[in-house]
Amino acid sequence: MSVLTIRKINKTYGNEAVLHDINIDMQDGEFLILVGPSGCGKTTLLNMIAGLESVTGGEIAIDGRRINGLGPRDRNIAMVFQSYALYPNMTVRGNISFGLEMRKVPRPRRSEIVNRVAKTLQIEHLLDRKPAALSGGQRQRVAIGRALAREPSLFLFDEPLSALDAKLRDEMRTELKILHQRLKTSMVYVTHDQIEAMTLGDRIAVMYGGRVQQLGAPQDIYDNPTNRFVAGFIGSPAMNFIPCELAEENGAFGVRLSGGEETRLLPLPDAIADKLKSWGRGKAVLGVRPEHVTPSTAEQQTEAVSCPVNVVEPTGPNTYVFSKVNDVEIIVRCTPGHAPEAGSRAKLEFDLSKALFFDPETDDRVA
Repeated sequence: MSVLTIRKINKTYGNEAVLHDINIDMQDGEFLILVGPSGCGKTTLLNMIAGLESVTGGEIAIDGRRINGLGPRDRNIAMVFQSYALYPNMTVRGNISFGLEMRKVPRPRRSEIVNRVAKTLQIEHLLDRKPAALSGGQRQRVAIGRALAREPSLFLFDEPLSALDAKLRDEMRTELKILHQRLKTSMVYVTHDQIEAMTLGDRIAVMYGGRVQQLGAPQDIYDNPTNRFVAGFIGSPAMNFIPCELAEENGAFGVRLSGGEETRLLPLPDAIADKLKSWGRGKAVLGVRPEHVTPSTAEQQTEAVSCPVNVVEPTGPNTYVFSKVNDVEIIVRCTPGHAPEAGSRAKLEFDLSKALFFDPETDDRVA
């Protein structure tokens, strides 16, 4: 059953359109991520689901019930905000139970729910403290606990981890994933962090310019992005984009790349070559991820391009090499101890079986 259905949703402020024909079917128990840069419309869409923003056009339904026009309290949702939004004069127990009191849940039942939620989040020992005596991670647990206590059909998260430091953010991300796996509740989670999106979501809706650019499983979006924006936004470091020429030479169809001193035509696998031939254009944009470019160890390597090594950045598990191909900077991911030295030249091999190609005019993926 679809717990959340979004059909042809549009939003305008005056004459300015900020959301365009959004369509999403979210299944019961799914963890759905809305990800994109600032201003893409993800928080506006979340607020429309919550009832904090009006719908200009289209329909939103929860559990099959149309909710356009219903107030937030009538939608059977719970929302966790970036700012925690805790009541400073109340204890943790009071913050978690406040919504239950407003709904006139009997005291014994309230106490039962609070204790269960506190145990789930491992904050039983904090129930009598006030927010000022809690760390950032503990406050976020309390905010999540208040949402859990409502037992809603749908949980909404608005960048809940962005105010935490990096280490705590990683820990809370893991705890959120474990919590979802344990409770199997339906969650819509907004973030601008593509690492959060990839690690947390069952499916990701990548948004840009008020539109859903692509909706799918994290690995499928990573491997098969629909356009250049999605390819560049999902993945860290980002995909390399290299303007290139497609050509045929001595019966081989390939991509022409230059490291400055030399230019080589690198043959493409037959399946990719056939699609690009049928596309029928000479200019394209080659997309290749940093892990699919490697420095060659062979003395003679005909399918490698000699390129300058401008900067080398060791990060522990990986070493990143910054070079130039066809006059644009690229990043190469190397294992520690196998990176060339800065200031030298390296022969770079491109795994063209993993390469993607984009139309330089529309930015759509070719074939």
